[in-house]
Amino acid sequence: MSSDAPISIGFVASTLVVGGAERQLEHLILHLDRRRFLPHLFTLRAPGPLGEELRAAGVPVASSLGPGKPPAPWTPISFARRLRDKRIRLLYCLDHTNGVVVATLAARLAGNLPVLVAVHTTGQWGRPSIPRPMRWVSGGVRRFLAIAETQRQYLIEHEGIDPARITVIANGIPPLDPSALPSKAEARAALGIAPDQGPVIGILAMLRPEKGHENFLEAARLLLADFPRAVFLVIGEGVRRAALESLAASLGLGEQVRFLGLRHDVASILPALDLSTLASHPRVETLPLSQMEAMSLGIPVVATRVGALHELVRDGIDGRLVPPGDPRALAGAMAELLADPARREAAGRAARERILKDFTAERVARETESAILEALGMR
Repeated sequence: MSSDAPISIGFVASTLVVGGAERQLEHLILHLDRRRFLPHLFTLRAPGPLGEELRAAGVPVASSLGPGKPPAPWTPISFARRLRDKRIRLLYCLDHTNGVVVATLAARLAGNLPVLVAVHTTGQWGRPSIPRPMRWVSGGVRRFLAIAETQRQYLIEHEGIDPARITVIANGIPPLDPSALPSKAEARAALGIAPDQGPVIGILAMLRPEKGHENFLEAARLLLADFPRAVFLVIGEGVRRAALESLAASLGLGEQVRFLGLRHDVASILPALDLSTLASHPRVETLPLSQMEAMSLGIPVVATRVGALHELVRDGIDGRLVPPGDPRALAGAMAELLADPARREAAGRAARERILKDFTAERVARETESAILEALGMR
């Protein structure tokens, strides 16, 4: 292999559904320096929507490598042969348990390739971020990549990971361009929101218990006392939808709360918002991309102070952070910003500047490239 040839890197996941960790991986692959690195995507099951997007972008994709649950015992052997054929030099794994296990075993069989594991959770609703099967093969992991300093401390203190084996590479996004998206009026009209309605507050999160949508809906009820024409958008899908729709009805929210379901045009919806919110419970959120995207459009965030959100949202500067499980505090913080347009606009400007400066996909790619080269002994 020529010394000038790009280094072939294997990216491993069980599948790439539309989720925060999976979207972060897609951003990373698309922002790698192709003069130096050649990415290959390997998935145990179907490539998923994001995997198909990467394939369409010209990334080599190999899927259904180990579709069983768990994968067949010979899967690491066949995967190792594929790694040798493609001359893969390093494996980068999402924290999908089966993917990490198969990749780590295959890396050993393929010649002790270095393995990096990107950990995207701070606990998983009563389960550890690094479950037992991943621990069994963790000796073959060169580095764990955390996405926030707070999460790094969690991995050290609660999951016993050696600090020397953790590198922090904070999440980042391709910042959204306001000029390429609908105006506020256009975005609201597309959602059927009348000109005399508002303000508009949105929560973008999977409808799962740990996301705390109940607190958001209760905060919405409280906020309507001061803002009777407010509209609340629930963007996302999940197992809690029926229960949350029932709760919204029992709270008397009526048509002022709208469940939009899973949307693939979120960037076109965000301009409709005056505030973006998140009501998650502790030790679940880490560094959510949804709030970064809103901030990149100059939308302030009101969220619970959980995970590493305080590393993203500076309370009183980019938005507000409140204690988890307190709908009254959530409603109060939203009311403060909604009642003071000048303060809200200043927070939005600060939010956009913060994303452009510190939380871009370009920065993530450059830092990950450094971690790759270090694992390969090339820096």
